[in-house]
Amino acid sequence: MAPINSHTEIEAGAADSKRSVQVQATSMRIQDLSIERPAIIAYLRNIAPEKQELALLHAIEVGITEMAARRERFQHP
Repeated sequence: MAPINSHTEIEAGAADSKRSVQVQATSMRIQDLSIERPAIIAYLRNIAPEKQELALLHAIEVGITEMAARRERFQHP
């Protein structure tokens, strides 16, 4: 799979099982995904291996919360 970078687009909601990221009604599946972002790797490398999956989930939650807040601020000046 191609690594995620600023030029890669992922279409949410795709039912195609060949996609690395699949967003369904109540869940998301990520498989065979390679992320080559130094900041992300450095952050997760400093976390115990058995806690990395939960740390990644928390990072996604925080990132989504921040992105939603930014979007809200820009939509309502």
